[in-house]
Amino acid sequence: MPDITAIQFSEYGSADVLQARRIAAPQPKAGEVVIDVYAASVNPIDWKVRSGMLQKFFPVAFPMTTGRDGSGVISAVGEGVDASRIGQRVCFLCSRGVGSWAEQIVLPAALAVAIPDTLSFTDAAALPLGGLSAWAGLVTTAQVTKGTRVLVHAAAGGVGTVAVQIAHERGAWIAATCSQANVDLVRSLGADEVIAYDRENFEDRLSGLDVVFDTMGGDVHKRSYAVLRKGGMIACLSAAPYEDRGADYGVTVKMAQVLPDPEALSALVALAGAGRLTSFVDRVLPFNDFAAAQRLSEQGHARGKTILQVRS
Repeated sequence: MPDITAIQFSEYGSADVLQARRIAAPQPKAGEVVIDVYAASVNPIDWKVRSGMLQKFFPVAFPMTTGRDGSGVISAVGEGVDASRIGQRVCFLCSRGVGSWAEQIVLPAALAVAIPDTLSFTDAAALPLGGLSAWAGLVTTAQVTKGTRVLVHAAAGGVGTVAVQIAHERGAWIAATCSQANVDLVRSLGADEVIAYDRENFEDRLSGLDVVFDTMGGDVHKRSYAVLRKGGMIACLSAAPYEDRGADYGVTVKMAQVLPDPEALSALVALAGAGRLTSFVDRVLPFNDFAAAQRLSEQGHARGKTILQVRS
């Protein structure tokens, strides 16, 4: 089998440690599929792991292929997998430790979720990690439903844009924070009230909410307690460290667990395929701009998703 290109790092450090390497093409074991990757998503977790920031929580084995999600076409199957899946267009969230920034990857067949022909590889690649992060926070953890009053932080980012749409789809009343430049975008996604963090403090405008979806941690987390009702919840993603003060305010703080979830990803794909959820892609970069892609992610203030085009 011919070799493939994968973006790997063999030590923690800046984006300069990333290298395009030729490695052996992966071979499927029983229950697995080989996916020719067409597009891969850029996520903050990529540079946080690469930098060593999360090594106490997510230790890695070097060399490591970076990336967590993407889209492509199944090109081979292992024993026990229906051969009719060869040629199927799919998107996926990799198991932890399996990188998606490669020309081919191998995954358990169940993690490769079929996508409709109406969904581009670019849009499909933007869905898995961002979408499943939003789903884990709002649906699995906070159980947002019709009439829930929810605040989504960083609502113009890769997770936030999907979170606003999920909350809207489930009938919630949505407040959202973003920069002034992104207010119109976030409102168009279904937010009822949008607060520009560079113009005013959200805690001066909001109170009595049921749920805060905290994608940021740190000072934003600390200030979020004041906007919740007694008995409310902060659903968090792994971000900047925070102090759990739930007992002081009479609220619950829960960390959402973001894991490969084919059932939830299938639900997200169905919404996208029906035109009820949009993957907001800010830019598409060629595969050889892999280091620049992570540098952009490190700068923060993302507007939607950045995607690497692995194949054309």
